[in-house]
Amino acid sequence: MKWNTWAALLSVAAVSAGALAGCSDAKESASQDGPPSQPPINAAGFPVVNAPITIKMMGAKGPLHAEWNDMLVFKEYEKMTNIKVEFEAVPQNGYVEKRNVKIAGGDLPDAFYRAQFTPADEVNYGSQGILIPLNDLIDNYAPNLKAIFEKYPDVKQSITAPDGNIYTLPQLNDQLAPRLSRKIWINKKWLDQLGMSVPTTTEEFYNVLKAFRDNDLNNNGKKDELPWTGDNQFDILTNIRGSWGMGTTGSIGKSFVDKGPDGKVRFFATDPKYKELLEYLNKLYKEGLIDKDVFTQEVPQFSAKLTQGVAGSFSASNVNQAGSKYMDDFVPLPALKGPYGDQLVSTVVPMTQNQGTFAITNKNKYPEATMRWVDYFYGEEGVKFLRMGIEGVTYEKLPDGDIQYKENIRTNPQMSLDQAAGQFSPWPGGNIPQFVQMKYDKTGNTFPSSLESAKLLGPYIPKEIWPNFLFTKDEQDQLNSLNNDIITYVQEQQIKFVTGAVSLNNWDQYVSSIKKMGVDKLLDIYGAAYERYKKNGK
Repeated sequence: MKWNTWAALLSVAAVSAGALAGCSDAKESASQDGPPSQPPINAAGFPVVNAPITIKMMGAKGPLHAEWNDMLVFKEYEKMTNIKVEFEAVPQNGYVEKRNVKIAGGDLPDAFYRAQFTPADEVNYGSQGILIPLNDLIDNYAPNLKAIFEKYPDVKQSITAPDGNIYTLPQLNDQLAPRLSRKIWINKKWLDQLGMSVPTTTEEFYNVLKAFRDNDLNNNGKKDELPWTGDNQFDILTNIRGSWGMGTTGSIGKSFVDKGPDGKVRFFATDPKYKELLEYLNKLYKEGLIDKDVFTQEVPQFSAKLTQGVAGSFSASNVNQAGSKYMDDFVPLPALKGPYGDQLVSTVVPMTQNQGTFAITNKNKYPEATMRWVDYFYGEEGVKFLRMGIEGVTYEKLPDGDIQYKENIRTNPQMSLDQAAGQFSPWPGGNIPQFVQMKYDKTGNTFPSSLESAKLLGPYIPKEIWPNFLFTKDEQDQLNSLNNDIITYVQEQQIKFVTGAVSLNNWDQYVSSIKKMGVDKLLDIYGAAYERYKKNGK
């Protein structure tokens, strides 16, 4: 399925621009008195500007994406808005380096799209004036975002820097299933063969994994069963740490910071329960219950194992990673109760699913028009357009009023659904400025199994889910040094403890090393950021 197939179909989709534009004849101007370089901005509807303008954007092109400048959604949106966007889409593997070189050299685009700015980048480039504050632009030119802020105050909290400014826009998601970033899926077909139930405790899980190891459940005469597997992003500790009461504020990257039972910010990677978790995982690894390749294998190798039917359980966002032949064999694993009765799902991110997806630079002559351009994708009409494309070309209506992708996207023999969608829209791979809503999400996120997992795990997510905090420039400079030492050390030791390369008899030495690296200072910084976050919500 190529772009030119859809390009040909565009000629029969005459209703697209008019239908998607909606109130295109709304011409009330919101800034008739702007500077000479700024054309009048229409307050509502389309076009955004009456006279055509061009805006240059740079971003990280996902591996599933066609060329952005050729995408159907962007080409059609240019007609609707009168804004031509010239994209410099850099393959994401080398994007951050190239972006940073351009910023250092002052060779800035007008905006960054799929920007991949970290919280540190936001504060750093914002404080330097490279990224402009968006607060007033949102107030005056982003009605969809303003409505979201009013309905969900925590979204605004999560993207506001310590200086009170908003420098980047997020990806938002109102569904729980995709925000459960990693789930464990277990082979129900194998359980039925063994006469075993879906495990509900960590001890039962251990016994099930042993049964998976010791029986030829795929009936191929080989001892090739993998009780528990994943790719190199598969954080086995994160997947199951909630069973030891850790990760009480959700998934905030690799910080190892949450709130302890006393309500205070803690570094749980030195907690005695963390040691017990490592002991449990070490037992699993030593007994061959965890795939030996789990810390090194890339997604293709992991996917190949799943499609060979050798997995007893695996960690991934959606069950469809097991492939069409085996995906129906798996069901979601519930929140396992740990040895102290803890039963928590810590692999959940807030509604602000990704921060730092879009920013406007100080080189932009049309910041108002740029904000109106991006705000569309935070409203229902724009979400539908971005996710589904054009009726009759990329999607169709069903008799019950629902919509679905056209067959050449849903069941393309050469491409997965995400690959096919990535030919006409940049949403596959996420990290773009959008508000993903269930009614227009026709991916694995809304498969019955994913919805079942959200229903099953939802009661066990933390009551308070932290975003990735934004720190002051001074705090971030200190964190860069602290994290480089502490987090790197914890991650390295985690793998060594689990694999047995380092004995857990060295635990006291490990804790002492982390204290010497300055973990108390790290906690002070997180504590200050948490207090600001709470204050922003008042």
